[in-house]
Amino acid sequence: MEYKDYYKILGVSKTASQDEIKKAYRKLAVKYHPDKNSGDKAAENKFKEANEANEVLSKPDKRKQYDELGENWQSYQQAGGYANQGGSRPGGGRRSSGGAGGFSTEDFYGGGGQFSDFFENIFGGGSPGGGRSSRRASAGEDLQAEMHITLEEAFHGASRQV
Repeated sequence: MEYKDYYKILGVSKTASQDEIKKAYRKLAVKYHPDKNSGDKAAENKFKEANEANEVLSKPDKRKQYDELGENWQSYQQAGGYANQGGSRPGGGRRSSGGAGGFSTEDFYGGGGQFSDFFENIFGGGSPGGGRSSRRASAGEDLQAEMHITLEEAFHGASRQV
């Protein structure tokens, strides 16, 4: 898992306005768009990174949390949550797939938004309640038993104890 400097990816300062972020994203989205760079993996990766950066920096609540955590994401990860909130996850909402300018990695690559593990841990993996979806406890072994029933019991129904 790696820390990504979204400001650096978009080429803006940390004090950039929402309008500056939007313009920088659109410029990169047009430059590295898959339709303009067919088969170019480097351009595809830059497009994905720009989209990811825009998803975070264009939303004031996500941007604030990103700014607060900064490069201390490893401390967050090791502590198992947002340390000053008793281990609860910041954010917790549903992950949006639309970006400014109408571009989205989901539009071009299908599936999720290609977020780094860093932001999936912070904002959730896209489950409706936020956070990672919990796994169900695995059921026990299947039991099998042989039971004889009459045609009448099969037709009308019956209950038996096993």
